[in-house]
Amino acid sequence: TDRVVALEFSHNGKLLAAGGGVPTADGEIKIFDAASGKLTVEIKNGHSDTVFGVSFSPDDKKLATCAADKFVKVFELPSGKFLKAFEGHTHHVLGVGWKADGKLLASAGADNVIKIWDFDTGEQLRTIVGHGKQVTRLVFIGTSDQFATCSGDQTVRFWNINGGNTRNFGGSTDFLYALAVSADGQLVAAGGQEGIVRLYNGANGQLLQSLLPPDAQPAKK
Repeated sequence: TDRVVALEFSHNGKLLAAGGGVPTADGEIKIFDAASGKLTVEIKNGHSDTVFGVSFSPDDKKLATCAADKFVKVFELPSGKFLKAFEGHTHHVLGVGWKADGKLLASAGADNVIKIWDFDTGEQLRTIVGHGKQVTRLVFIGTSDQFATCSGDQTVRFWNINGGNTRNFGGSTDFLYALAVSADGQLVAAGGQEGIVRLYNGANGQLLQSLLPPDAQPAKK
């Protein structure tokens, strides 16, 4: 077992998927029973390089993965059987997510773009350009058609599935790596290289709070 760089719980909370692996050698994909910690599925040779993202389909019957080998792939659960591969990114694929109806996938890449895929046909529907550097994280917002991304260009952005950029969140001064959005889209959290987690109002983009590292907090009186 090598480094773990991606984690996600299934929608029913019963499974935990982990992705990682040895760079340029193997992409590890493992699924654990969340209650017992028992390894239930191990997908060997799913990718030829480090897995950076894992995402359960809305019905928890499939797992989408993305990796440094430039592929997005989907596997059947619980068998681990390979179903489909989606090729089109020109650099590492760093994030992947499912639209709530399970029909579309979105992926984020180190090639600075987002791609939308039709799961049934395997077709690439569109490429969304907007970020100036690597798109490091992608999350769909609840059951809506919107998703959020963060990037090395120091911004968080909201998009609709058709590629429209609906809202931007600024204030960061360095590369962003981590992103979370509440199910109703009202609260956004982002963090990165500078060590600060920023909380935003998802409705209007307003910065609500900056959470500093412990050693940077004002001294308590």
